[in-house]
Amino acid sequence: MTESKPAAPKARPQWDKSEWDAKAKQKDAHYAEQAKARDEALQQGRKFKPSAMDNLPEATESLKQRTDDLGLEKNLNKTMIVTTTAAGNGKGPRGPGFYCDLCDRTLKDSLSYLDHVNSRYHLRHLGQTTQVTRSTLLDVRRKIASLRAQTAEKVNSKNFDFAKRLEAIRENEAQEKAIRKEDRKRKRAERRDAEGLGRIGLEAGAGAKEREDKAREMQGLEGMLGFSGFGGGKKR
Repeated sequence: MTESKPAAPKARPQWDKSEWDAKAKQKDAHYAEQAKARDEALQQGRKFKPSAMDNLPEATESLKQRTDDLGLEKNLNKTMIVTTTAAGNGKGPRGPGFYCDLCDRTLKDSLSYLDHVNSRYHLRHLGQTTQVTRSTLLDVRRKIASLRAQTAEKVNSKNFDFAKRLEAIRENEAQEKAIRKEDRKRKRAERRDAEGLGRIGLEAGAGAKEREDKAREMQGLEGMLGFSGFGGGKKR
């Protein structure tokens, strides 16, 4: 049997003393501010109420543009069954309205919900401040270049659509012209046919049998008279 080797001792974790020292100082400063606010409240004869923002994490990012749809109209004109009590862990919607899962709050209408998602309380949960990062000259130039590219793309798209419409109109006109030409040819052929039938005493629209009978009759008549044909010859 192979002997089992003892597990190698785990390396002792290395801690960044400067980082934890900064966190400790930040925590001490936070408690000092709370103590100062409590003393000021007692001196003024009022009860100290800690702010809900005190226990939130510090914001580490500037305000960012929201990219997700808030879904303010997703349940418009719908009938829904909602619970009036929170879940077993104390979180969840507390009745009808708009529920913020991040802050565990239920707002009664869309206006209140919109005010909430733009509030400092909600932004602190996201780790964002209410300050917007100032754009640099390079950022402005990039934005202008992007807008110009979008505008050029739209113009090219419109020109392409116009060219396609113009080509479709030309094709339609060519088809209509060809149809009119064929119609004129057909009418001329019908007119010549009617004139030919009129010479031999038939009406326009005569059937094939009538034409055959008339042709045999004309051939017989030509044979009797010794003619090679009736009409159609050029006079010299």
